[in-house]
Parts: sequence; structure tokens; C-alpha cells
Amino acid sequence: MTQTKNRLGMGMGDIAKARGLDYLLPAEKAVEEVVDLAAGRPIMAEIERIDLNPDQPRRHFAEQELAALAQSIRSMGVTTPLMVRPKEGGRYELIDGERRLRAARLANLEKIPIILRDRTDDPSELIRLALGHNMCREDLNPIEEAEAFARLEQEFSYTHQQIAEMFGFDRSTVTNAVRLLKLPENIRDDIRYKRLSPGHGRALLALVDQGVLKDMRHNIIVKKLSVRQVENLIKRLNKKRKPAQETSPADDQAYYDALESAFSMQLQGLKVKITPHGPSKKMEIFYSKHEDLERLMTRLGVAVV
Repeated sequence: MTQTKNRLGMGMGDIAKARGLDYLLPAEKAVEEVVDLAAGRPIMAEIERIDLNPDQPRRHFAEQELAALAQSIRSMGVTTPLMVRPKEGGRYELIDGERRLRAARLANLEKIPIILRDRTDDPSELIRLALGHNMCREDLNPIEEAEAFARLEQEFSYTHQQIAEMFGFDRSTVTNAVRLLKLPENIRDDIRYKRLSPGHGRALLALVDQGVLKDMRHNIIVKKLSVRQVENLIKRLNKKRKPAQETSPADDQAYYDALESAFSMQLQGLKVKITPHGPSKKMEIFYSKHEDLERLMTRLGVAVV
């Protein structure tokens, strides 16, 4: 009796051959020779040739989930190809699929299916592609998403409106996401690991007296306060704070951060910076395109020549 080959650890090529679909795979030859011909279709590539994307928005991978995926890959192979772009020397840079790549390494696979994208001169494309693919699968936590939006804004001068149009969001969605980065690191970690929601984080941004932030955070988590309850509590606390109370610039910063966010939202995502201390107090509004300036002037009631 003919024995059936053990299917554990089978890759895409083995599965395709077993099912009579090997004609879909490229002929056995050096990967470099098929790069130009394979753009848009799967080919098999050695895992050791694939470099991680330094601009990958996702930074956190649960070990238990990776172990479970690795076990699945040992049984079924990698059924969804990774998306990569070619590099010099026959190597590739990962665009999408880091979780699958890490799990495939855990499963000790030597080759993995990939789909090639053409090289691009746009330095922001890797961020935009990785961000888009992760958001389609809801892989990113809110802080990772906010950090990616902020990079597009700060390093590549995209406005919140432009970022929103890239991914089919409202402009306010992008602005509210980026606002979360003004929170202290421990609060950002709470949102990252789902101890607090993004709504809780945005509510905490309005807290004028940051000296009570630690107690406020503790109460939200222990008492499981809703976002609405936190908003109402913060409103009461802010009203009790005496205007003439002596505070240091650090204490006041949360107040000015909240003002900056409010102004930015009213100006459709344009960056606003308030400098409340020193001899020359000022508020700055930043724009990257002439159209943004004209929109701002119109919103302020200034005739555009």
C-alpha cells in the first residue's frame, strides 16, 4: 500500500504539487531570475532573504498567538503570501505579513510564498502600505495607528485631511487618533493593552490638573468607569480648579495641549502649537500646501486675493 506523505511542515509548493497545482508556481530557478516576471503573482522565496520593514506600524506581537499560528503553518503551510519589494543582492523588504513571517520562522520553514511589488521612489509608500494592510485586518492597536499617522504628518508633511482620504476616514478620526500621543507613556500603554479605551484617553487630555491623573487612571480601571462618566468627572474637577491658583508651566501644559487639539480640529487637522511662557507668547499654525493656507484664511474670514 502506498503511504501518504506526512503533511506536517508542508509549504505552499508542496501543497500545490500534492493537489496538482504546481503549474501555478514558478519554475525551480534562482529567485533573482524571476523577480521582473513575478510582480503581482506568488513565488516561493527563502525566508532568510526577507528583511523586516523598519517602518512597520505594528510593534507588538502576542507570543501565544504567534505560537498558535506557527502550529497552523506546520500543518497547512502559509496560505496567504507575504507582500514584499525587491532589494539589492537578491533580498526583499517586507511590506505586509510580519506576523506570518515570524510564525513561519518559528515553524522552521525554509521558504515562504511572496508577492512582489515594484520598487518605488516614494519614501512614505512603505508606511502607507503597511498601515493600510494592518488596518484592513484590524491588527493595529490605537497607539500604533496614531504613531503611523504622526509619522506621515511629521516626516512627509501630509495633513490630517490627506491622511484621512488615503484610508477612507473622516479627518476628525485622524486628528483624534494623533491626539492620543500627547498622553503620558503609561496611559498610552493602558490604551495599547486595552486597559483603557481611546475614548478614555481623549477624555483625560482635557484634565487641567495633571496632578490627579494617577488617581483618575486608577479609578477608571478599578471602578470600570465609562467614557461618559470620566468626561463628567473631569468637567467637575476642572470647574473646581481656582483660576488664580499658582501652577508651574508643567502643570499648565495639559491645558495648552487640549487647546492645541481643539484648534487643530477646528482647522481641519492643521498643526497648531501654543507657546504660553516666556517673553513672547505665541500661537503658531503650520501648513504644507498653499491650498491649506487659503482654506485657513477663508475660515478666519480673511479675503483670499
